[in-house]
Amino acid sequence: MNKTSNRYRHLYDDANRLRARYGADPKAVLEALGVGLVAMATSTKLLGMYKTVLNKPFVFYNDRMPAPIQRMVLAHELGHHLYHRNHAEADALIEYTLFHLTDAMELEANIFSAHFLLEDEAVYAMARAGYSYMDMARAFSVDVNLMIFKLNEMQRMGYDLPPLDPADNQFYRKIDGRKLPEDL
Repeated sequence: MNKTSNRYRHLYDDANRLRARYGADPKAVLEALGVGLVAMATSTKLLGMYKTVLNKPFVFYNDRMPAPIQRMVLAHELGHHLYHRNHAEADALIEYTLFHLTDAMELEANIFSAHFLLEDEAVYAMARAGYSYMDMARAFSVDVNLMIFKLNEMQRMGYDLPPLDPADNQFYRKIDGRKLPEDL
């Protein structure tokens, strides 16, 4: 594989550097970097929010979400902490849905979190073995969109990835056109 540079190479390098220094738990990395973590004590649709208050960075997160979703949210907010802190002083960076690409900041946070949570060699091995996006996402307990970000970036970096089947092949095999949807 030829790991050529691309415009997001710094996201890859920073994700690997932080994972090597602090481990793969985004919550622990945020704590080590001095970011205050605040679990929201109320039922909310909000997944996470990054905000700087009086020069102190905070991540507010929904602790009622399953652990894999919390992990993705915290990795995403870690990306905001690293690259968008100046924006969080004026406005909070609020996440109601992950992977909603409204601007360059969200794209950077998503790409960073994909690199932080998904190690190249493990993803590469599964891709070479022919697993679908969905199968790989399930294996790593991440949303399929995060897996797509990772695979897209790996291709940009020069990984020789086989054509991947984005569909969960089992889904289509279970469909019987003779049955109504409620019978499935």
